[in-house]
Amino acid sequence: MKYKCPNCDKTIFNRRLSHCEFCNFELPRELLLSNAEKIKLDNEYKAAQLNTSRQRLSKDVGYSGVTETNEVSFLLGEPSLRARAPRKCIKCSLSVSEDFEECPYCFGKNKSEVNKVKVAYQQEMKSVQGLGKYFLFAFVIVALIMIGAFAI
Repeated sequence: MKYKCPNCDKTIFNRRLSHCEFCNFELPRELLLSNAEKIKLDNEYKAAQLNTSRQRLSKDVGYSGVTETNEVSFLLGEPSLRARAPRKCIKCSLSVSEDFEECPYCFGKNKSEVNKVKVAYQQEMKSVQGLGKYFLFAFVIVALIMIGAFAI
């Protein structure tokens, strides 16, 4: 079927809208998505988001025990664009995003495993802070070179 506006003959990109995005013409019902098609697309979108979440958790945190009851909360409902402040985990005292119901660092681990994770996390943070010092040093050198080049 040809999905073009009968009024301006431009392609219809969003069949959820009841009007043409270019000329604001009221589109015929047969060009619009039905409620069943909208629901199907929404379900496919949510399934893809959950799959992406599982892959990201598995890759970034090494946490592969994701189940339907402890999925990332914003993926179960409407995605939110607001920034979520991190919170401290009671068990390991590491910062955890509000997107997680359970702490991805210590959930399902015993005390010795949690201590290993904490040490590894703290070492990674120290290396990142050290890297920041190098970037600051490089910035100062580049700034001095730029000032010297423009002073001539």
